[in-house]
Amino acid sequence: MRNKLTTMALVMLCLLPLQAQTTSDSLSFSLQEAMNYATENAFQSKSATYDIEAAEKKVWEYIAIGLPQVNAEAQLTDNLSIQENVITMTPEDGSDPIKLKTQFGQQYNWNATGNVSQLLFDGSYLLGIQASRIYVNISEKNKTKTQIDVRQSVAEAYYVALVAKKNLETFKKNLEVNEQTLKETEAYFNNGFREMTDVDQLKLMVNNSRNLVLDAERQLLISEAVLKYSMGVSIEQAIKLVDDIDFLLTPVEAYLPQSNTFDVKSHIDYSILETQEEAQKTIVKNERVQYLPKINAFYNISYIEFGDEFSNMDNTNSQMLGLSLTMPIFQSGKQSAKVKQEQINYLKLQNDMRQMEEGLKQQLMVAESNFKNAQATYLNDKEGEEIAFRIYDRTRVKFIKGLASSTELSQNEGQYIQSQISYIQSTLNLLNTHIKYKKAINQL
Repeated sequence: MRNKLTTMALVMLCLLPLQAQTTSDSLSFSLQEAMNYATENAFQSKSATYDIEAAEKKVWEYIAIGLPQVNAEAQLTDNLSIQENVITMTPEDGSDPIKLKTQFGQQYNWNATGNVSQLLFDGSYLLGIQASRIYVNISEKNKTKTQIDVRQSVAEAYYVALVAKKNLETFKKNLEVNEQTLKETEAYFNNGFREMTDVDQLKLMVNNSRNLVLDAERQLLISEAVLKYSMGVSIEQAIKLVDDIDFLLTPVEAYLPQSNTFDVKSHIDYSILETQEEAQKTIVKNERVQYLPKINAFYNISYIEFGDEFSNMDNTNSQMLGLSLTMPIFQSGKQSAKVKQEQINYLKLQNDMRQMEEGLKQQLMVAESNFKNAQATYLNDKEGEEIAFRIYDRTRVKFIKGLASSTELSQNEGQYIQSQISYIQSTLNLLNTHIKYKKAINQL
């Protein structure tokens, strides 16, 4: 029984370290407030925001390529040993050639150059700017998708915390009832109206109830830690959940799916692929314009000083203004192969979009079916829990009056606890499938 209850807490939650809450002031959140908070403050949301900021800087990087580029360079040289060169001279009288050694160069020289260049034409330039802006758009849509995933995670964690809280309340009440029944049974035993077996049976029931309470307390602590982590709230920060499980269940119990009005192409996943398709078109165009020439204008100025004495140097300077043109002539089909590769990638992306469309339809069908099944199971388990409680409560009254045995009471209590666990599980499943359905129709 305890193992089944523990499973409900989601085994993965137990992997997170727990720390004592040291913050005196707690933060209060309804489910909607918790999701809204996480939309901006969750770790994943912040990372997605940084991706957008980086993409926006990338746009300026491409724009700057087409703006004037100015570079400067300077160099100072001390020629510690100037290389000697041999000059061969033939006298006019036809005598043997004379070889002279001499040095070409000065002890010191320094130079400074400046260069200004301006891109005049490059087919890739405008396409690069367009592609970088598309990348920003993709980053923004990825952030939207991230926020949807974050809201789902927060909702599911919020539900687990409320279920844990409800469990704790239920098991505490059951413990109080069992302790009171044990107290009364011990009194009857002391007066000779009960057997020791009845007392021992009640003690077992009380011990089991205490264990259930301890498990529920642990689950509540873990679930709140997971919720805070998913929201981006410090583990040490105390929080208070404003909504209760019954408040959230009321609209979900009567919720009717609206799949017929949903357009698959409005889903964020499909929208991201559409933007990727636009980016791929730009890539194909970019490979095609590589056949075109690239033209740049440039202006260069240089200043040079040289001499054997640093205090007495000669100088010279030069200036240059011109155009440069680069144009591919023959590449043995290399560029053609690149164009065809990107065209194939474009066709593959279109196939991915058709697959995505059908996949989202299937996902929606499964989400709707799971939600309807969860609704039916929830209603059955809710009724089963109410029936099991009535049986247990009547048996307890009969036991107090001496009309039922302690074994029968224990069995009916176990049946009630099991029905309570099943009811809580179906409650959590109903809320989770509802969230997944709303995500499937892009309403989360």
